Amino acid sequence: MDSLRLAGNVEILKEKALLLRDEGLAVIADLHLGYEGALQLEGISIPRRQKAVMLESLSRIIDDHAPETTVVNGDFKHNFSRNLDEEWLEVKEVLRFLKDRTRLVVVRGNHDNYLATILHDMDIELRKSYRAGGYTFAHGHSDVKTKGAVVIGHEHPALKLRDEVGAVVSLPAFVVGRDVIVLPAFSPLALGTDVSSHPYLSPVLNARDISDARVLAADEKEGILDFGTMADLKGRNAALILR
Repeated sequence: MDSLRLAGNVEILKEKALLLRDEGLAVIADLHLGYEGALQLEGISIPRRQKAVMLESLSRIIDDHAPETTVVNGDFKHNFSRNLDEEWLEVKEVLRFLKDRTRLVVVRGNHDNYLATILHDMDIELRKSYRAGGYTFAHGHSDVKTKGAVVIGHEHPALKLRDEVGAVVSLPAFVVGRDVIVLPAFSPLALGTDVSSHPYLSPVLNARDISDARVLAADEKEGILDFGTMADLKGRNAALILR
């Protein structure tokens, strides 16, 4: 299935986005634009494809579901210390794409230290958090004091699967708990570590018992795949990986 409806009007998409249909809201997180340029500064060269891949996914989300508002829930850009030239250009291109098609809300992530400079040029506010439809949207790198459910990114959840010959494939995944939803990284280059490596990166998760949270992988070809709860995965010796 290409999407899965959760409680109420909340729906998750294979494109690694969350929809609140009644609010006309689409939510993504962790684009990490400029990642390839940051790697090049470290002497690592890879094809610069992630911006094109993400724009293709955004086009499908907007064409198929017509959200009035798009929330980018943190880590729009990658480099901590400054705005790289390539990063500046890529971020502006994606901002223009989204702003031309939807109302854009940008939430600050821990990688977004210098994002405000770029946003100011385009008259876009950088928010600490955003609230809609009974949910608070925050990146998750710091604690969130709020009533009700919270939607975070930051952890880059993915499901790590091994076949019988030992080959490993990682699928980005949503983690859906009673009062928290963790979004997969929208970046196709995001990696991860084993979820059993507690504590988590996010204090939002460290403050909660997520053993009964559902793990829902998002695969572009296969759609949404339900792997049961976190406790189920650990019982089957499967590994959810987080970065």
